[in-house]
Formats: sequence, C-alpha cells, structure tokens
Amino acid sequence: MTNNNRSKTVRVVRWIARISSGFTAALILLIFIGEALVEGFEPILHLSIRETTMMITFIAVWLGLLLGWKWELYGGLLTVCGMTAFYLLDYLFSGTLPRGPFFLIFASPSLLFLYCGLQTQKTPVAKNA
Repeated sequence: MTNNNRSKTVRVVRWIARISSGFTAALILLIFIGEALVEGFEPILHLSIRETTMMITFIAVWLGLLLGWKWELYGGLLTVCGMTAFYLLDYLFSGTLPRGPFFLIFASPSLLFLYCGLQTQKTPVAKNA
C-alpha cells in the first residue's frame, strides 16, 4: 500500500472511530443520566465495593472513548484497559463473564483508535553507522 493510500485509509478509519465513539459515549452518558433520573442520585452514595470498582472501570472506558478524539493511541489503550479490568473484576466478583456482546460493542471504537494511533506514530530514522 502506498503512503498516500495508507494516509487516506487512516483518515477514513479515524472518522469512523470518532463518529462511533461519539455515539457510544453519548449512549453511555444517556444510560447514566436515565438511571439518575429514575432512581435519583441517592443510590450512587451507597454503592458496594463491587459496584464502585465496576463503575470506575466503565468510566475509564467512557473517558478513553472521548480522549481518542485527540490522542488516539492513549484513548484506545484506556478504553481497552478499562474494558479488560471490567471483565476481570466481573469474573472475580461473580465467577462468570458478562453475557452478550454489548460491553465489547461499547469498546469497539477503541480498536479503530488503536489502529490509527499505531499507523500515525513516527518511526525513528535509522542513523548511518
């Protein structure tokens, strides 16, 4: 693939990642706001340790989706690490993994951010010995 084609591909993938992460981040925010409107903010003050740690990992996923717009590699890594921690903690607390693909779908834009971040990293220039 020529350098021009790779650059065009990265631009297209970057915008797909941005649009899909924007929708995903908005959906996560909508879910949190909806829960707060229905239940109020009182339950947030009385979360168990399990719920608190799971919430922190999901906040990391959400932040990674937003940070990916500016810093693709770091945002993608934060989202992947947050989702991995979410799955590990859920397994540690319950002995099972979350069912269905929905949590992985939330994190899928991060894979596109990782691709763009890795493709746009500058490679070091080899020095002549």
